[in-house]
Amino acid sequence: MKPKYPQLLVADDNQAVRDGLKRLLEAERYRVRTAGNETEAIALFTSRPTDLVVLDVNLEQTSGWAVFDRMARLNPHVPTVIITAESQQQERAAAAGVEALLEKPIDIPSFLQIIRELLVQTSTHGLNRRCGDPEYCRYVARHYEPFRQMMQERYSAPLHLTPQCASAGERPEFSDSDQTLELAKVTVAWPRALN
Repeated sequence: MKPKYPQLLVADDNQAVRDGLKRLLEAERYRVRTAGNETEAIALFTSRPTDLVVLDVNLEQTSGWAVFDRMARLNPHVPTVIITAESQQQERAAAAGVEALLEKPIDIPSFLQIIRELLVQTSTHGLNRRCGDPEYCRYVARHYEPFRQMMQERYSAPLHLTPQCASAGERPEFSDSDQTLELAKVTVAWPRALN
């Protein structure tokens, strides 16, 4: 009998990413264990049942692909979602038989949907990993929309100058405490490059 709450393993060498994914997945009612390197990931994978693995391609001193290969040999019935900041990993993911590849920044709704689908699929039909089949590996490209939206909001927000700066006809002198105005100018202009 499957546990009531699926057991997930998140392996990423970035502590902030691990913590963020753990909070996100626990909010979805998953039990989550985290690992920061290959040794921890393999130890957790072999010590307790795991229903799904979320694995970063770049771990401290080893490739996430090597960790995936090792886990697949240890238990080929556990679906794996690869996350990466690297581009052009689709062919490698399909060749390896990975169930999903998501590029960072992650599209959170797609990420959660893929996890739900994989858990339902493997609990009802088992996992029949297909290596070399691009149709088998779900792929989600980088998701910049939240970032673009934040930058657009910053860009459209009015720039408020102090009365001293507003009344000056020439470029005002800036002290160290006024550097935020300079930063705001750079930040505000940047989204134009994204369009």
